[in-house]
Formats: sequence, structure tokens, C-alpha cells
Amino acid sequence: MTTRSAGNTVVYALALAIATAVAGDRLYVSKFESRYRALEKQRIYVSNQLATAKIVQENLKHVRELVFENMDLAGHRDTVPPEARFFSFITQCVNDLKLVLVSVKPTKPSVEGRITTMGYDLEFEADFFTLGELFAKFENSRRLVSVQNFEIAASSDAGNGDASGKSVRVKMMLNTYRVKKN
Repeated sequence: MTTRSAGNTVVYALALAIATAVAGDRLYVSKFESRYRALEKQRIYVSNQLATAKIVQENLKHVRELVFENMDLAGHRDTVPPEARFFSFITQCVNDLKLVLVSVKPTKPSVEGRITTMGYDLEFEADFFTLGELFAKFENSRRLVSVQNFEIAASSDAGNGDASGKSVRVKMMLNTYRVKKN
């Protein structure tokens, strides 16, 4: 056998070994590829379940806060009166939204069965966009807040409103509630 034919034999043997290794690797890896896809589907499913559980947890936490903020529970003494919490909430809204607060007047609380209703007359100046944001804050507050009625009129200071110059004066009657547990 000559050196050239021995070299060709080595090259052929090496090519055959590489082809066999690649074919074996493809066969071996293809088994893992289907398993990887199944595991990836499971990972996505579990991630979605965890995200859903986190959302439910946050919603349950919000419900718990609503219960403790709006109910008189036996053995649970409020360290801060509900009126003070409401005034703190309104102050935060005024500061966050840069409202011009004209007045806040509490009305006499009324008790009907287990529900105590505490009303407030508010008057403030804002633009329409900020008024919408205020309603969103009421909706998302820890206190149950219901707007009974409101009146909107052009502000006497109409030049200081939103970009279009439309500032309004809003008079609003809203209620908050406390529920006594039997």
C-alpha cells in the first residue's frame, strides 16, 4: 500500500467517522428536542399560573384592605378615625393632581342599620382631564367612595386650566361608608 492510498483510506475513515458521529448526534439530540419542547410548554404554563396567582393575591389583598378600611370589626380598634383617613386621602389627591381645593365640608353622619354614611361636600377647581383622574382615584381608593352628585361650571379663573385654557369649578357631594359587623 502506498502512502497516497493510506492517506486516502485515513481520510475516508475520518469522513465516515464524522458522518457517523453527526448522524448519531442528530438521532441522539432529536430525542432531547421533543423533550425540550415539552418542558418549555410546561415552563410557560407554570409561569402563566404564577402570574395569575400573583394577580389573585393582589386582588385579595385589596379586598382585605377594603374590609378593614370600611368595617367596624369586633376587637379591631381603629387608631385613626375614618374621617381623618378620608381627609388624608383627599389631601393626597389634591397634591397629586394639583387641584385647587376651595372647600371640604363634612355633613352629619347618618346611620341606617349596620351602615354609617359619612357625607362630604367638596368644591375645587381643575381641568376636565384632572377631574377624570380624580374619579379614577375614588374608584381605586381603599375607602368606599360614592359620588352622589356634582355640578361643573366654568371657573372664574379660566385662564389657568389645561392646555386649552378650560378650567372648571366642581361642586361635589360624595359619601363614604362604615359597616358594623353583627
